Amino acid sequence: MAKKQGLRSWALIGVAFVVQALSASAQSTTPLQGLVQRLLPHAYHKNFDFKIVPDIAPANPENKYDVFRVSNKNNAINGSRVLIEGTTIAALGRGLKYYLDQAAEAELAWTGDRFDELPRVPPSVPDVELDTKLTVTTGHVRGSFVPHRYYTNVVTYGYQFAFWDWKRWEREIDWMLLNGINLLPALVGQEYVVRQFYRNLGLTDKDLDSFFTGPVYQPWQRMGNLQGSWQHELLNTSAANELVYKNKFIDSQWALQQRILTRLREFDITAILPAFQGFVPQALAAKFPDAVFKKSSKWSGFPDEHTRVTYLLQTDPLFNNLTAQYLKLQQELNGGYTSHYYLLDLFNELVPDCKTPECMRAITSSVTHALQSVDKDAVWAMQGWFLTTFPDVWTPAATSAYFAGIKDANGTPFIMDLAAESKGLAVWDDTNGFYGNDFGWSLLNNFGAAQGLFGKLSTIFTVPFELYSKYPNLKGLGVTAESINNNEYVYSTVFDLAWRNPKQPVNKAEHLSQFIRRRYGPNRASTTVQSAFATLSKTVWDAPEGQLSQSKSFIEKVPALDMYTAPGAWLGTVYYYNKTEVVGAWTKLVQAALVENRSNVPKTFKFDLVDLTREVLLGSTVLPALHKNLIDAYTAKNIPKIRAAGRQVVALITDLNNLLNTHRLFSFGNNVRDARESIDPITRSGYIQFPPSANGPSQAGYQQFLESNARDLVTWWGPEGAGELADYASKQWGGLLTSYYLPRWTLFIEELEEAVAAGKAWENTGFLAKTLAREAAWQKEAWGRKPGESWETNGQEPTEVVRELYAKWGATAIRVAAGGTA
Repeated sequence: MAKKQGLRSWALIGVAFVVQALSASAQSTTPLQGLVQRLLPHAYHKNFDFKIVPDIAPANPENKYDVFRVSNKNNAINGSRVLIEGTTIAALGRGLKYYLDQAAEAELAWTGDRFDELPRVPPSVPDVELDTKLTVTTGHVRGSFVPHRYYTNVVTYGYQFAFWDWKRWEREIDWMLLNGINLLPALVGQEYVVRQFYRNLGLTDKDLDSFFTGPVYQPWQRMGNLQGSWQHELLNTSAANELVYKNKFIDSQWALQQRILTRLREFDITAILPAFQGFVPQALAAKFPDAVFKKSSKWSGFPDEHTRVTYLLQTDPLFNNLTAQYLKLQQELNGGYTSHYYLLDLFNELVPDCKTPECMRAITSSVTHALQSVDKDAVWAMQGWFLTTFPDVWTPAATSAYFAGIKDANGTPFIMDLAAESKGLAVWDDTNGFYGNDFGWSLLNNFGAAQGLFGKLSTIFTVPFELYSKYPNLKGLGVTAESINNNEYVYSTVFDLAWRNPKQPVNKAEHLSQFIRRRYGPNRASTTVQSAFATLSKTVWDAPEGQLSQSKSFIEKVPALDMYTAPGAWLGTVYYYNKTEVVGAWTKLVQAALVENRSNVPKTFKFDLVDLTREVLLGSTVLPALHKNLIDAYTAKNIPKIRAAGRQVVALITDLNNLLNTHRLFSFGNNVRDARESIDPITRSGYIQFPPSANGPSQAGYQQFLESNARDLVTWWGPEGAGELADYASKQWGGLLTSYYLPRWTLFIEELEEAVAAGKAWENTGFLAKTLAREAAWQKEAWGRKPGESWETNGQEPTEVVRELYAKWGATAIRVAAGGTA
């Protein structure tokens, strides 16, 4: 009997494989040709022959997922010279990147590409692999050692994606495919489904007004942390008009989401779609008087009207009912599409109402049954971040019970361990690999969308491989960055590791060298440049274990007499690395820039040069030293020295503002423009029609609402300037430095001088009150109306400005880094 059963099982597996193979072979590779035509020069448009081949044998037993083979064709049929075969579309995309890496040493990056420098005649696939140095004559075969490579976390949709248009999304999805990403939380326009869902239940748009946030805060609304919007309070405008603007934004984002989902399906990237979250408008409770509704815990010190969100008890029978209604509506609105992956975070930074293991188990079992009532193949995707908060709640017993409840209901979870690069935040370590449930190791690396140079390469290069050997339920690697355009080498390394043999260590020096050659071009990857990056890899990108986050620049903090925090503090101001070495790396990049002609500098180099200059002058080295001079002069009651030190601070901030404005990715004006133009994310026409009305909604009012969201997020982070999250998502952006931060510093310097002149101690309380009043006025402003408020860049060449700043501030940086004074 057992033998017959075994034969039957193998037969079923064989049938399943055939079905999967037929499905894979039926996939169209046409979208890949579209990607080639969008990104590469015309000579490459017919260079590739893409083929789905389901049975490619992996190069080793470990790398068995999404296998690709890249080879030269014996004859150039139809002009194509390179054959890229893959078991899936994701494999073909990664195979194309492999060709570009190996044959052309070029890649698509967030901050630019060098595809305009590709050889006029597409090169053949080389026999020798650049990374392994092995000679391959029958085709280069690679595969992933995990089935899932995923990207983003929930809050990225507020910090980074809120105002993206289709053109920017299209490029990002192309980048995803080239990196082999096949799993994405697809959350754009989610409120469209939510709004229709509650309308179907009898709620009015006015009922929803106090529930829906503004665009940049939607992620925290989705997770039950926030509710309602406050832009009309900041702007002193109409709340009724704001409701119209929120609905307009929801409509436009839904149109954008349909484009995104279409492209994801073409690229066979699984979209993780939202489940019914359980967080509901207050008015819903009156519609269902027999159900149990409660209030979630207060979050991050927000006023109760914007937190303490109403939620439906997950074990109430109504939860199952509403889950079924929501998922069916979502599938209908998406044209019948479902991916079987559903995102649901029940307790993101929230204290559960019930805390016993029995209660936890009942909650997750109930939620799992609710998902399965609609989709028997449902996978409950979740972020593991909630287990890093409130350790008195998430005891081993409570945590184990939480996942046991899913198992009781025969559910399938997939947990993204959100910040697994830091031992103090990695949940897998405290749960013995999530108790056997499928999980992914993730790199977050930039809390609050911080810009600072930061990374943990020693961990990244080793821990995922160690987990593979220890936990067979490790099923994914992912980047869960809260924003992009920073630390690109660190993030790209994660996706590269997925395609390497986890039983073989990576040659880190060679790995970095190849990255630089792809990023800048082989001819620009000089010994000087290589040495600079080798230093960065051992300093800024090799943070100690206890350092959980980037350090925060003084410029992003409210000025004070003492601005230093304890070493290792969360987003603290103490920099962990050797400043002399980092200043030395900066010097080498400046030297490399001197060698290049202005027209010969790639976009990626310009970005890195500006970024490292920002790190040294505003971050770790010069500004803290100038602040010390200022405070020493105040302590000595020396007014001439206060004035001299103050002039230096102002000069540095002004100089860096000018530099940052040379690059659109460091431009506040560029960010505001994106916000204002998001009224039409498809065509970006910049026009939307409202009925004529004296005090009603208007295009100007709508765009100011969007700009207010963009301003508020990177400054006050909420309705109150003194809130707990003020300056949490701060940015070192041109325009923001002089319009928002510099007034703080000039007032601070003036008050220090006045205090000494009056023979009094400087008084912080009064200073904060004046600062908040100024910032409140700034929140109401519209960008572009004052001199110097540019929308993209100031037109200056970044490399030239950096050279000037190095001549002015370089010696100071070297001296301070070595322990001297400014």
